[in-house]
Amino acid sequence: MAIVDGVAKEAYRLGGTHYKCFPRSDNEVANAKEFATIEEAAIFMIRNPGWGIRMNPGSAIIYNGIQIEL
Repeated sequence: MAIVDGVAKEAYRLGGTHYKCFPRSDNEVANAKEFATIEEAAIFMIRNPGWGIRMNPGSAIIYNGIQIEL
């Protein structure tokens, strides 16, 4: 989850299959890392600061202000 301009955003599965994390300033799917679960994506993002994840509403890649519940 992230709060962007007062709006709560949630990660979602692209195409309904996988969560995708992206390196900063890159929205190329070929460069994204795919994860079957949100937990796997969260662990990856903790280990790789600067990466973002696609979130709704707005289908945006969010890099900052992401809250990961442990």
